[in-house]
Amino acid sequence: MIRELKLGEALPWDLLLNADPDREIVATYISESRVFVAENGHQAILGVLVLMPLSEDHHYEIMNVSVAPAHFRQGIGRALMTHALSDIKARDKQAEIWIKTGDLTVDAIGLYESVGFEIVEVVKNYFVEHYAEPIYENGELLRHQVIMRLRK
Repeated sequence: MIRELKLGEALPWDLLLNADPDREIVATYISESRVFVAENGHQAILGVLVLMPLSEDHHYEIMNVSVAPAHFRQGIGRALMTHALSDIKARDKQAEIWIKTGDLTVDAIGLYESVGFEIVEVVKNYFVEHYAEPIYENGELLRHQVIMRLRK
């Protein structure tokens, strides 16, 4: 089941920090965002997606998508993406939706492309210059940010 967290509900910090390891950065956008969670029948949170409206009209960014490692490749990430995209399109017919990720997150990029996103830019050395601690994925230093936009 996918639902939006209500104001005041506990955030799934373990999942949020899997996708973005800097708690201070997550805290800067989480209060301005809508948080969707995927739960099993026992209300255990298996995945999370954070959607933030940007300052410009009709612009939104998916800030964080994370699925518990034990539940990878079960369609949870896709279900969260599909739900959030359908929800925002129903509310805002002119929505322009963006997502940013690391260039080493090949599985995530594949998921985003499969639901309609396309790569529009790569920002060199973004993660090296904007994060206090180095981020490694599969033993490799994460350096570059991939910016994607949902195709209209």
